[in-house]
Amino acid sequence: MQPKTMKPSAGPRWETIAWQPGFGVGHGAIDGDHRRLFELFNEFATAVNENRGDAEIQGVLGELLEYTDYHFDREEGLMREHGYPDYAGHKAMHDAFVRQLHDVNNALDAGGEKGAYVLGVLGKWLTGHILGVDKKLGAFLEQRPAA
Repeated sequence: MQPKTMKPSAGPRWETIAWQPGFGVGHGAIDGDHRRLFELFNEFATAVNENRGDAEIQGVLGELLEYTDYHFDREEGLMREHGYPDYAGHKAMHDAFVRQLHDVNNALDAGGEKGAYVLGVLGKWLTGHILGVDKKLGAFLEQRPAA
């Protein structure tokens, strides 16, 4: 078995993001999805930090993209079902983010600048979006009768 080749570093280039109770939006399904997105983000950050092979990094990114699509579909379905007043604006944010991630994935040289770009954008977007617009959606959904 050959040893894994890794670039020397003083530590991880990208920090993982721990789920915190404050990220909860008060809706079980959405919170569960968000926890899974954090797990996938952390797997991606770890793969990039450890300079794993391109195929592995792209595989993790592919899973992250697929789950992001699934989660956004779920959120958008809940917004439509409950007549969320800011549906169009919230969906537009989802659409722009997904386009951006898919564009990067299509051109990804795994672990390089584009991998770093995805990590930087995704980490900030994930926490910012949850703490901003998803908290508003959660509060709205809490006021709705259970389906």
